[in-house]
Amino acid sequence: MNTRQTFWIAVIGATLLIAGCGPTTGGRYYRYPSYRTYDPYYNESGTIDPYYGGTYAPYYDPYYDARSHAEEHRDLAREHEEQHEKLEQQYNKAMGRLDRQEHQAEEKLNRKYGGNAADPRYQQEERKIDQRYDYKRQKVERNTAKEHREGHQELEREHDAYHNNW
Repeated sequence: MNTRQTFWIAVIGATLLIAGCGPTTGGRYYRYPSYRTYDPYYNESGTIDPYYGGTYAPYYDPYYDARSHAEEHRDLAREHEEQHEKLEQQYNKAMGRLDRQEHQAEEKLNRKYGGNAADPRYQQEERKIDQRYDYKRQKVERNTAKEHREGHQELEREHDAYHNNW
């Protein structure tokens, strides 16, 4: 190897060492590079350690919402629509179930009295069935209206919280 090659290898090596690309002795064994270099400005988790003059990473606020006002309203409107669809599905399911149960109860009543609608006991049982299922339908409507009202209140609270943090 001549002096010219040795000189250029030394220059390139020094440049790489200054640039931070050189091997470290942070490993267990001498002259073997560690899997990462040791830097006193960083702690174990890789964040800047203020003890050595650095500062903590920027504060992350989990409650900060970077959406624009229009995006917030769009998202609330979408959520409101989804709640309405869910409530409508629940309402239709409950009403369909009550219709089926009422129909089954009327069929059972017809079998019991042989379809004789003139029998006073048949008429009394029929009134009971009608009252029972009318009450249940009112209960479903009342509970659905309550859930709808609570859903609106929840969305209103989210909207107010967004504007209060504005």
